[in-house]
Amino acid sequence: MAANGPFLCHDTESASAPSDQRTQRARDLLAGAGWLFDDFVNAEMRKVLTSDPDDMTTREIAYNRARVATELKAGLAALVEEHEANARLKERRDLLKESLYGRRD
Repeated sequence: MAANGPFLCHDTESASAPSDQRTQRARDLLAGAGWLFDDFVNAEMRKVLTSDPDDMTTREIAYNRARVATELKAGLAALVEEHEANARLKERRDLLKESLYGRRD
């Protein structure tokens, strides 16, 4: 890991990247590596289930890692869903404007 954080979390372009570009990157990541999140969560939860019940530190660390990976994947999916919902809303508004006021270019 680099001194300034993991690759997925530290992105200097993300703050200045257009919404469409960020959404496309999130969509590509989920399409290409969404399975990786699931496999990681499964492996961490397996550690929780197979660890010694008295070893609370190992169990807690594995559980927290699984939770963070799950939240990260859900956050990426929410970003994509929100962008798509906004695009549908904009399209509906444009169609409504067009039907009310006629086509203006």
